[in-house]
Amino acid sequence: MQDSERSRRLEALRAQYVERLHDDVQAVMAQVEEMSTRENAAAAVELETVCEALQRIADSAGSFGYDALSDTCAEVACQVRQWLDGEVLPAPYTLAALQSRLQHGAQQLPNLEELLPAHAAPGQRGAAAVRVALLGDEPQRRSELGEALSALGYECHGYAMCDVEALMAWCPEAVLIDERSVPRSRWSVWWVEWPSSPHLLVFGDEDDFTARLSAIRHGAVGYFVPPLDASSIGKCLDRLVSSPTPEPLRVLIVDDDIELAEHYHLVLDGAGIDSWMVNVPAETLVALRDYRPDLALVDTRLPTCTGREMARVMRLDDAWRDLPVVYLAAGDDVREQALTRSGDVFLGKPVDDDALVATVLSHAHRARDSRRWVARDGLTGVLAHAALQELLEVEFARAQRSGTPTSLALIDIDHVGALNALHGYASGDDVIRLLAEHLTQQLRFIDHVGRYVDGAFCVVLPHCSPEDAQRAIERIRLQFQSQTQTLNGCSDIDVTFSAGVAGLHDASSVEAGLDAVDQRLYRAKLAGRNRVLGDGDA
Repeated sequence: MQDSERSRRLEALRAQYVERLHDDVQAVMAQVEEMSTRENAAAAVELETVCEALQRIADSAGSFGYDALSDTCAEVACQVRQWLDGEVLPAPYTLAALQSRLQHGAQQLPNLEELLPAHAAPGQRGAAAVRVALLGDEPQRRSELGEALSALGYECHGYAMCDVEALMAWCPEAVLIDERSVPRSRWSVWWVEWPSSPHLLVFGDEDDFTARLSAIRHGAVGYFVPPLDASSIGKCLDRLVSSPTPEPLRVLIVDDDIELAEHYHLVLDGAGIDSWMVNVPAETLVALRDYRPDLALVDTRLPTCTGREMARVMRLDDAWRDLPVVYLAAGDDVREQALTRSGDVFLGKPVDDDALVATVLSHAHRARDSRRWVARDGLTGVLAHAALQELLEVEFARAQRSGTPTSLALIDIDHVGALNALHGYASGDDVIRLLAEHLTQQLRFIDHVGRYVDGAFCVVLPHCSPEDAQRAIERIRLQFQSQTQTLNGCSDIDVTFSAGVAGLHDASSVEAGLDAVDQRLYRAKLAGRNRVLGDGDA
């Protein structure tokens, strides 16, 4: 979500919340005023209702910038709670004093007429591919670079030096200059005159310190030499510009206050953190299964249970036993922090936006890193089978929500059984390890590689059509085939692989997607092996 769009939604949400806040404050004040005019003391059940309403305002108003009102309501709620705990029913004139305090706090609220009208929530904009301009006077070389980077998911346009004005008008995020056909003396003059230069990458023919030093002095942030290694260029681009498909942290927000939950969602979105809101506690287990969060934000006071009870329910499932929970604690619930034994965290309401982001980042990153360490295959270092299955569920759900393409590739080493029989299992393990290294080096940073079974790997390619995925896997197949291996002291061994490719976003389930890609792999084996088959292949 772009900053301007996020700001607009936050402002619209604030206007919607203030409208509700006016109603809530007026309702509480009317109830207190009515009790203050009686001859007899108010009933305990009425005071309990007032206390809950005041605490709800105190918990949320500060998050929308109304700190004075939040503090006032919290103080009044605390006073009412003390009466209830001490079984003391206040006299009418005492309630009249509370009414005066509430009126003073309500003065911070703006007039509803001053609020901007809330806008309809926009549709989500699909993620656009990063634009990379290729500058060079050799069309064939530009074409090679363009095909290699396009297979990695980048949008590439080639330009000659005579077309630099068109290049600038296209506004790319990065420019890759082929110095084999455009010397530095030519492009450097044009580059320094560009008022808002994008990231500069140079493809040179001198692999030494002097050439690299000169390149960075002219503004280069990436330097490459033959032979062409598109994956290295792609990894450099991933570091420099927004990835076509970032993999944000995932946070499940469980809070029955719709506006407050939406506020947390937008604040986290501004920090690059994805989130899923649950306003009905009973829907939490379904959200856990579909969303697979890294962390849960849980309100301590939910309509049907406490936040601690919600966490216990979630952790009855072994899959969520170690899920970190950040409690959004209302009023005296903050005191429960000393009682937690699971490393969970309490944030007192109203929650400071910066504190929310910092807490979520710290605990969610730690949890994700911990899972990654225990989810790796011991031989290859890629995702183990169980972690791969979890990732497939996450990417399937994400593709269904966003409508963006996500592809699967199932890759299997050819004749791995014969290789083990002829040269020993150590040689077979070496080949499996080498293919895993090849896949992780040649694929994009955002792609995922997992050990499927024996010599087979499953690759998940988010924001990648099956056609682009097939081209990427075919390129890797050709590179892997061309490398004759000497393994475990044996003579040179020719190793190849077969693969099938299918779209996960088109499948009805993860199982259906795996079945489709497995069928294509099976057909590739029947057709003679050492090939990649996709949707359009018979």
